Amino acid sequence: MSRNALGFTLIELMVTIAVAAILLTVAVPGFQSLVQNNRATAAANELSTAFSFARSEAVTRGEEVSVCPVDDAGGDWHADGWRVVLGNDCAAPEMADPLRRWEDISGRVVIDDNIEDQSHLTFGPLGGRESPGRDDEDDPMFYIHAENCSGERARDLNIGPGGKVGIVRSDCP
Repeated sequence: MSRNALGFTLIELMVTIAVAAILLTVAVPGFQSLVQNNRATAAANELSTAFSFARSEAVTRGEEVSVCPVDDAGGDWHADGWRVVLGNDCAAPEMADPLRRWEDISGRVVIDDNIEDQSHLTFGPLGGRESPGRDDEDDPMFYIHAENCSGERARDLNIGPGGKVGIVRSDCP
């Protein structure tokens, strides 16, 4: 009598499940680090885009242009997003209509700034960074990382005096 094998035996099913479990055990940690790396990279690129846009607008318009957190009083770059406005006073009522606005990013990314006395950056008519400076010139202006990251998956974002934006990889806190 010939048996037509259309299904799986219990042993074949158990072996398949065991192989899948082993593959998942190996893949999940690697996938988590990939996600953390991509989150930090995406946030750093979005912030870099805002600074480059502000610098370009400052040169094009021949006047000061600033990048500010949406909630300038709190200075929280990642919770509310950021905006590009004309002038250097982000709290002024006429700043309610930004040139461009970036909405808040994923709550799983942290952006810390290292800016003296104020929470915004201003570019002058020649494209240079007019204000502010940093507490320590060796430290980055912005430190961006995913929550609970590990290894070298954070990003440091610096803006030189001439307005050039640079992003480098750094260690997570």
